[in-house]
Amino acid sequence: MEILSVHDLSFDYATNPVLKDIGFSVEAGTICGLLGPNASGKTTLLKCISGILKTKKGQVSIGGKAVGEFSKKAIAGLIAVVPQCATVAFSFTSLQMVVMARVARLGVSGRPSRKDYQDAEAALAELGLEHLKNRAFTELSGGEKQMVLLARAIFQNPCLLLLDEPTSHLDFKNQHVILDMVQTITGAKNLTTIITLHDPNLAARYCSRMVMLKQGRVHRKGRTEDVFEERTLESMYGMKVSIENSCHGKCFVMPLADRGKSTLN
Repeated sequence: MEILSVHDLSFDYATNPVLKDIGFSVEAGTICGLLGPNASGKTTLLKCISGILKTKKGQVSIGGKAVGEFSKKAIAGLIAVVPQCATVAFSFTSLQMVVMARVARLGVSGRPSRKDYQDAEAALAELGLEHLKNRAFTELSGGEKQMVLLARAIFQNPCLLLLDEPTSHLDFKNQHVILDMVQTITGAKNLTTIITLHDPNLAARYCSRMVMLKQGRVHRKGRTEDVFEERTLESMYGMKVSIENSCHGKCFVMPLADRGKSTLN
């Protein structure tokens, strides 16, 4: 069943067009990767899906209903967002960071109940993070912070999970620890998961579907095994690549030697 549907979506920052005629849909139990070079519109698209940004035209629907028709409280119960990083000014504990996810449902004057804290502890325990519950979030490592933010997302009990470059500040091991957990949670809870990534190899390993963006438009979309091709990646990134197969049956992309003409963008 299609949970997320994006139809003919366009978005501008003032006079600067960012997204143009974006359309795709994702079913429950699926990880869909948003892949593309810098400034292709990945994070902006994620913000449009979550309702943070209002689209110029087009529509984002969850379960067949437009996001704009939901109240903020309802959206908080449907969508959970895991940002690249969370800037925290105070020394909240990991448990408090997780409980904060319920503030939108409680309202300004509401206070978390004992059950809210119990459920938050259960979310941390589900990811094996019980030992961090009383630790200050500001003192955690990058990988630990991302795991706590993921636990906070689970605590919201959403149907749609959005992750914006969750591996961008992590080392090799923690990149895979986080994405392994995302993959497990998506399957176990039958979530619809959208994740922005820079690394095509991570996308190929963890995403069963891809939406490839280039200059604010859909460059290619579909099942990973159908769209993860040398020609497609070369035209999207503007460089020569080779796709190889590992001994474990996984494909991975490698840049070729002709990089002298490459420019930063």
